Amino acid sequence: LSLFIVPRLNEIKEVEKIYFCFPKLDDKSLGKDLNSLSDWSKLEMITDYNFALNLCSKEELIIFIDDVSMGETGTQLMKLGYKVIGGRQIVDKIEVDRQFATDLMSRIMKVPESASFDSWERAIEFVKTNEPEDRLVFKPNDADVPKEYTYLSKDINDMVDAMKQFKTEWKWKEDFQIQRFVKGVEVDFSAYFNGKEYLPDSMMLYFENKPVMNDDIGPATGGSIAVEFARAVEGEFGDILNKLKPLLTKAGYKGQISCNSIVSEEDHKPYFLEFCGRVGYPSFPLDILLIEAQGHTLHDLFKALANEETPSLFAKDRMAAIVAVSVPPFPSKHGVEDTCGQPIDWDRKYDKYFFPSFIMAEKGKMVLAGLSGECLYVTAQSINLPGAIDILYNTHIPTLKLKNAMYRTDCGDSAIKRIKQLREWKLI
Repeated sequence: LSLFIVPRLNEIKEVEKIYFCFPKLDDKSLGKDLNSLSDWSKLEMITDYNFALNLCSKEELIIFIDDVSMGETGTQLMKLGYKVIGGRQIVDKIEVDRQFATDLMSRIMKVPESASFDSWERAIEFVKTNEPEDRLVFKPNDADVPKEYTYLSKDINDMVDAMKQFKTEWKWKEDFQIQRFVKGVEVDFSAYFNGKEYLPDSMMLYFENKPVMNDDIGPATGGSIAVEFARAVEGEFGDILNKLKPLLTKAGYKGQISCNSIVSEEDHKPYFLEFCGRVGYPSFPLDILLIEAQGHTLHDLFKALANEETPSLFAKDRMAAIVAVSVPPFPSKHGVEDTCGQPIDWDRKYDKYFFPSFIMAEKGKMVLAGLSGECLYVTAQSINLPGAIDILYNTHIPTLKLKNAMYRTDCGDSAIKRIKQLREWKLI
């Protein structure tokens, strides 16, 4: 997904080469011939990161790991003396092993009542012991399981029916968590850690909606719409992040850490839901937008993290908004290969607000790579949220040239209500 960082690094004179490692040999279309385009000229797609290690010295190379499951690799490279952003074993474990994460985070913040199971039968029997009107959340303990299998039930019968259906479709290890639903306001808070300290003003308060359709209808995705703004690492959310510093320091971790929470309407306290030890999607484009609004670059962020510096990079006087754009058959993958070669373009004067993914080049033009119906993120930022939303929908998105483009049109509606409620509770 982070292929979109290439044009931003490509324009930095100090950056000589950008190696993008994508080890899946059967997905050769991703990034194909993109370096024939001027904005992507420094890009080289590789399938083995050792190719780049053998060409570059440790001093001149920054390694950026943008996904879960590469923690062991990141830890080993760090011990060898490489500058590695993201990718440590402990943060992988906290993200993937939900029960481990729940037990860990229970020491520093409130957590919903949770239980883990390795059997459908035992899990369903446990669910049936609850009151008929209770609402529960089903969470797979495997990062490879699609997001749509994370499920919030309407009541107990609904959860039982959903789990029985999931069982018939399941292709992964039977390992999942059942969590009691906490009614309140969902908010994600994160910050960038340089190995010793958080970067100033790098705490992102992030409000996301995952379902693919307006009004939160349809299956969950990685994130369909979102709103974000930056603050100092302080207050109740900052206190939680600061309590994680010893763990991050011991692991030698550098990069973003994120905690997804729900603030209970009963006690106005954040309850832990999920942990993410890497950049997030679609939050990462918003982070970049807030850096650029302050007059800095993504390269400045990478250098600060890699070299343990503490510059103030993020604009605190801006609100940023994002919409994920896809094409059919998304969210299904059946027939997605038919989208390969489909043109994608936009008004280039708004380049910095468009973040394409799963693309390649063909005859000197950017086209879809046919690997996913997810195509790009479109963003906007302004001094207030209504301004950002207006620019997003009325200025940037209308310039997009993409056949059968699909996206939500209600970005900001939910975020405005959630932000207002957290302000009333004096949490922001």
